Amino acid sequence: MRRSLTSLLSVALAVPITVGLLAAPASAKHEFDDIELPDGFSPEGIAIDEGVAYTGSLADGSILQIDLRTEDVEEFIPSPETGKPAIGIKVDRFDRLWVAGGGPNFFPGVAAGFRVYDTESAELVADVEVPGEFLNDVFVTDDAAWFTDSFAPQLFKVPIAEDGTIGSPERVELGGDWIQGENVGANGIVATHDGEHLIVGQTFTADDSGGALYVIDADAEGVADARQIALSDSLDAGTDGLVLIGKKLYVVNSDGVFKIRLNRSLSTGTIVKGLDVGAEFATTAAEFRSRLYVVDGNFGEDNGNIGNPEAEFKIVIVPLRSFRD
Repeated sequence: MRRSLTSLLSVALAVPITVGLLAAPASAKHEFDDIELPDGFSPEGIAIDEGVAYTGSLADGSILQIDLRTEDVEEFIPSPETGKPAIGIKVDRFDRLWVAGGGPNFFPGVAAGFRVYDTESAELVADVEVPGEFLNDVFVTDDAAWFTDSFAPQLFKVPIAEDGTIGSPERVELGGDWIQGENVGANGIVATHDGEHLIVGQTFTADDSGGALYVIDADAEGVADARQIALSDSLDAGTDGLVLIGKKLYVVNSDGVFKIRLNRSLSTGTIVKGLDVGAEFATTAAEFRSRLYVVDGNFGEDNGNIGNPEAEFKIVIVPLRSFRD
């Protein structure tokens, strides 16, 4: 049987279980500035391109545009007629916004798929369905967009040609160390700077003992050899959005953000510091000018805040210097 709504909606979907930010270093709580979003918006993902942030709504699939210099917030994309939500989002080198659109495992009647918009004209460039369960997050490299499917041991790779042509989605099975459980699996995803490897976060391990991180080759086809990264301590359940800066990986979970220092081969990682950033329920983040912009999805009790017109939402601004050892 599927779990309750509370345990499933990690959409970046971290868990509403209060388990603490870290199992090892104690989390530190700070006060940070934030950008207020419209009540009831229910944000999940975030993308930043040249000082402009985009965040999408779980409730109706609309997308907001935020000028990070002035903090002005305005609508970029209205709610689509298809009813598909907007979950993970990223901007590619052709100034297009890629949007993960969930799927039937959590949104009955909504086919798994993704949308692509032109960031200049807001025109819908593509609306594609895939044979998946729940497309959650996305990361775009120079030659492909990669989507995680949270309820199946697989990713979807969408090739991007040199001229920007969007190719047909390709299913890539997660093999190697990956073991799929009944709960939320693949969630956050990020590529290394050279584009050769992908790091995938697993929200719940198969035994529900916590979260985990895996690395795969970005040229994988058919079946990817997912190699688990050995960490200095265990991760709490709720591994969600990922931000990679050099060899420093910032991992978002429901309680906040923590920093992991990876070794050169991406085989091991040292958990350095965790921060309670003041979000009710953090989902993911993006970096701009030495700051992390952390989305507060504010999933209320039993996830009751999704679409609640009275619920408050925000993006928390966290200087990277806050994570200094």
